[in-house]
Amino acid sequence: MGWRDSMVIGHTEPDFYNVAVKAFVRKGDRVLIMRTAVDKMGDLPGGRIGVGEFDISLEEVLRREIEEELGSEVRYRIIGPAALFRHRRPEIMEKNLPERRILMIGFELEYESGDIKLSDEHDEYRWMSLDEAETALPGGQQDGIRKYREYLRTGKITY
Repeated sequence: MGWRDSMVIGHTEPDFYNVAVKAFVRKGDRVLIMRTAVDKMGDLPGGRIGVGEFDISLEEVLRREIEEELGSEVRYRIIGPAALFRHRRPEIMEKNLPERRILMIGFELEYESGDIKLSDEHDEYRWMSLDEAETALPGGQQDGIRKYREYLRTGKITY
């Protein structure tokens, strides 16, 4: 059996993911959770990396997303990456559309000041405890909160 043949045995088809940056925006012991306008689900601030953003830093993508979703008046400090987690878009699955899987890179941000002005994508926000946030978020984002909690406890990123 040649090298190429051994590579095929047990080989699984590669999966394709969208990649997103998400923010654990902290204000004291609370995190910012938004509610999506269309399906009324909890959501962390942030979003997917755009087609033209391959060559820019993840922090720049995160800054763009934060400004889009929270407005230009919000001031914050990026602490750094805090968790890696995967998420399935439940609203896509419920409509029997092809499943969309997203690899999310969660960054810790410290809220400093400024009025939050939500985009049209979200209609409400709340500062929540980590327990409340875990309950309010769907699927993979719940896992993100659990991994963020572990990061706060140990200082290590889990994935």
